[in-house]
Amino acid sequence: MVTIKEIAEMAGVSTTTVSNVLHKKTARVSAETIEKVEKLLAENNYIPRLGLNALTNKSSKIISILINTPAFARGSAYESPFYGRIIGKLEELLRKKGYYIMIFSDKNVEEIEKMTLGWNVDGIISISMPLVYCKKISALSDKPMVAIDMGQLPEEDDKFYFVTSEDEKAGAEMSAYLISQGVKRIVYLANDDHGADYRRYLGARETAEKSGCELETRWLPVEADGRQEVYEGLLKYTGTDTALFFSTDRNAAEMISFLHRNKVEVPEDISVAGIDDDVFATIVYPTLTTMKIDVEEKATVAVDILMKLIQGETCTPYIHKTKVQLIERESVKKLQK
Repeated sequence: MVTIKEIAEMAGVSTTTVSNVLHKKTARVSAETIEKVEKLLAENNYIPRLGLNALTNKSSKIISILINTPAFARGSAYESPFYGRIIGKLEELLRKKGYYIMIFSDKNVEEIEKMTLGWNVDGIISISMPLVYCKKISALSDKPMVAIDMGQLPEEDDKFYFVTSEDEKAGAEMSAYLISQGVKRIVYLANDDHGADYRRYLGARETAEKSGCELETRWLPVEADGRQEVYEGLLKYTGTDTALFFSTDRNAAEMISFLHRNKVEVPEDISVAGIDDDVFATIVYPTLTTMKIDVEEKATVAVDILMKLIQGETCTPYIHKTKVQLIERESVKKLQK
């Protein structure tokens, strides 16, 4: 691989001049020299050695992606479609802006913290990290940071940049839709009693209370056997005016499979709905009625904010909520009133 020194020798200039052209510090470099150096760089397929900058105080062109693996994940975070989609979009957007990503993921947040602070990165995007750790990492690293989907919503006074979705609205709109289909009882099932799952529950509860609809909740265990026990307890609602409303499409699809194995037809015997509109919503049969969470929009907003912060600009507001949308498919039946 060609080096800066070799390019400098070909151009008849110093290595400092080549480095300045590479890093766009060309105020004192003539247009003719810039053109000559850039042509040689292109002809020789020069590749910057970014790893060296990552160990110095220079701009490394690296963005650190921090993922706090959810407690309910059996293994890594990547088994969830959400993380695959958002990491893919972040990588695409950042690469187009000349940056590369470095991913740290673990259930142990303190381990992520240690790994992050050991590298010179230009900025940080965290996913599913608790607010207290986000604030700590941001302060210790002194790097621009944007959080996606923290469990706890920061206060405006925190002045911490946060991107999430309209979770309360997602819970409220799906509940309103189910009630409009003649449902008299909604059973809301979620993995966590905090964060996005809980905010979705709050939206569902508000709608149910206003409409006089009965609302029950079930918190799903991490273990598959534990979830199966919860699902078995729901078989009693077969043939009633009840709908099962899951905080994620993954669990909703799992429930539909469980119902099939127990000779229960969806939606003829019971309706099932979810939130996310990920791959599970369309590979299950019947296809799932759900609330679309725009994961790609979250990534786009987060990158836009981070780029402004890296350039020294300020952004408002601190909290950004992406839109949600009802996606009506086949898993909810309109009941006779």
